[in-house]
Amino acid sequence: MIAIGKHIFQSKNTVLTMVFRLILMVNRDRHEITIEILKKTIPGKKKTEIIRDVGLSYLQSKNYLGELLRRGLLEVDLKKNYRTTKKGLEFLEKCQDCPLFKWDKGIGRPSRK
Repeated sequence: MIAIGKHIFQSKNTVLTMVFRLILMVNRDRHEITIEILKKTIPGKKKTEIIRDVGLSYLQSKNYLGELLRRGLLEVDLKKNYRTTKKGLEFLEKCQDCPLFKWDKGIGRPSRK
């Protein structure tokens, strides 16, 4: 176990994973976060899984998920799983075809040609 401040972690890997996520997720714009949410929810995910996998706060997840639901890019099933809709998949496809950016591994900071 590793203690950092008042937080206790089970292993070094947990700490390294959290630090790595923080480094990678600095300065993401709304477009990148939206795309990442839509990609992660294709198979369906619970809200807590989305928060963890995308690296959002509760308030951010509430705002992003609410907006994506309102625009019809996400839906919630009876088991409270968030899923990307057909409209959301079309949006992802259009984003990947955007000639202004070349997307590395689908998500992340776009690299200009």
